[in-house]
Amino acid sequence: MYDFEVLGTVIAADLADDPLRIIAEYAQRAERYGIDGLLAFYNHSNLDPWTVAATILQNTKVITPLVAMQPYALAPFTAAKIIWSLATLHRRRIDINLITGAAKHELEQIGEQLGHDQRYERATEYMTVVRALLSSEEPLVHDGHFYRYNALRMYSRLDPGLLPRTFVAGSSPAGKKMAAAVADIAITHPEPVDQFAETFLGRAREDLRIGIRIGIVARSTDEEAWTAAQTLFPAERLGRLKTEMRKKSESEWIKRLAYLATEEGIYDEVYWTGAYRNDKGNMPVFVGTYRKVADYLERYLALGVSNVILAGTESEEDFQHAAIVIDGLRRRR
Repeated sequence: MYDFEVLGTVIAADLADDPLRIIAEYAQRAERYGIDGLLAFYNHSNLDPWTVAATILQNTKVITPLVAMQPYALAPFTAAKIIWSLATLHRRRIDINLITGAAKHELEQIGEQLGHDQRYERATEYMTVVRALLSSEEPLVHDGHFYRYNALRMYSRLDPGLLPRTFVAGSSPAGKKMAAAVADIAITHPEPVDQFAETFLGRAREDLRIGIRIGIVARSTDEEAWTAAQTLFPAERLGRLKTEMRKKSESEWIKRLAYLATEEGIYDEVYWTGAYRNDKGNMPVFVGTYRKVADYLERYLALGVSNVILAGTESEEDFQHAAIVIDGLRRRR
């Protein structure tokens, strides 16, 4: 039996009517289908991920929020206090998705002066400070490159069982260096499985758990699955133009997916870049029969992947189809 976790991604759009109800119902739906955690994004247009995490905790029993934490948006001692407060109030763990910023326009809006690699260095030091404040009541003395504290006390020590796990997304050398330093789980948008085994897993830290972010469109027949995929992620000319522009991105994984997103974008009969190419999601989608998609995902699990983050899984129907794949894999030996 494979030991892996499945996380969903909190709905970020179409929340105008009743966002509190929509997020609460989505979290409850994910929990009914055995999802272990929910990723809440950070960007300038979404709801604040800490507030979303609180909503998830209030409306579910076991799901773990995975909060995107952006160092430029929050001081590390404030982040530690929020994590401590949520975990203490609900007696549940909150995990952290440590990010550095891939949206150039948002970095420009805040006057970010740091380059790509420096942002990873700052995030590494940031997480070091947060962990220190969550792990001890002793005054923190820290004289780093980006943060300096003189006997700082936040009274934010957590019991070991409530300490957050750190997810790090990054495929560049700087991202991998950060993952080696502070990550519990390294997340990527994977390449086709054989290529993934060479490029990403080949340089991973031995004790580092590996996660992939994907979409799943599975049906009883291949024809039904591909029809559903084309309906969910319809072709758009603007999306193809954006894909060409992304080939120049400083983000390694955005650039890699852009080069994989050819006109067909189909690899191994299952791996499809149509969502990315049509600007409907920054992830590959596994498309095919339930058995074919399960078999393909199993190849990643056999390589040591331990965490699967689902994107584009929102409706009851989406969860029903994905659950057939996931539940089948959980029963395999």
